[in-house]
Amino acid sequence: MIYIYVDTKNYDYSKIDKALEYAKQENLNDFRFLVNDIRSIDYLREKGIKAVNLDGFEDVFNVVTHDDKLYYNTDEDDTFVKIQFPNSVKF
Repeated sequence: MIYIYVDTKNYDYSKIDKALEYAKQENLNDFRFLVNDIRSIDYLREKGIKAVNLDGFEDVFNVVTHDDKLYYNTDEDDTFVKIQFPNSVKF
């Protein structure tokens, strides 16, 4: 799973592009994007990538299990995610 927080005030998709490049570099073939808004889902669909909408970073707990590897890029507080998912990777 890859979680990306997109600033919805100006819809800068550079974090998504960075995540796509990171996934390519790390050879992450089987992953799902988790994003915080519908426009980001459309942006990813145009690139052929499946995505799920989450209202906030804390919703990661509802869709990710301890067996999942979580990669994320957010400005939100990530303290609880680091505790619950010690193998998570912030990029």
